[in-house]
Formats: sequence, structure tokens, C-alpha cells
Amino acid sequence: MSRKLLCRAAEIPVNGMKQVDDVCVINAGDRFFACQAACPHEGVALCNGVFDGENLTCLEHLWQWNLREGGEPRGLAEAPLKMHKIDLEGDAVYLTGTGP
Repeated sequence: MSRKLLCRAAEIPVNGMKQVDDVCVINAGDRFFACQAACPHEGVALCNGVFDGENLTCLEHLWQWNLREGGEPRGLAEAPLKMHKIDLEGDAVYLTGTGP
């Protein structure tokens, strides 16, 4: 996969999220994460959820995933999130691949 510019880091506040195409980009303050944009449960946009610096919660049915542990499910969630590889260069966030 070739690199693709997703957004500028400054566009996403700490613990904030932004959807770019089918990718949800998350700013944890000390690092950025990228995962699938839709909840694996019912396809709700994850960027409308809540991120607490570690766990991403879909507000539709309260499924949660730990992004610092590769999108592992927590609580009610029955499936992991598909995570994407990203690079941060200066203020640019690039998609570089899929996987841990």
C-alpha cells in the first residue's frame, strides 16, 4: 500500500477523532491511532463515539476497544477493531498500511 495523507495532526484535538474515508483517526495526546471507521456491530460511525485516551466507545450499544492494545475488545464488544498503520511526519498523518 502506498502512503496516503489522511489529515493534519492539528485538525484533531487530544482525545478527539476524525473520519477520513473509511478510516477513523484518533489523537491520544502522546500518539495517533487509526482504525476502521464503522463499528463492527452495526456499522455506526466510530468517530461519533468517545475516546478516553485508551478506550474507544461506540455510543450506539456501548461496545468498547482498547486502542493501545491493538483494538482488542472490552466489555460488551464481541469483535476486535481493524487497525491501520500510520506515520506522523511533522503535522501530517499518513496511512501506510493495515495491521498491528
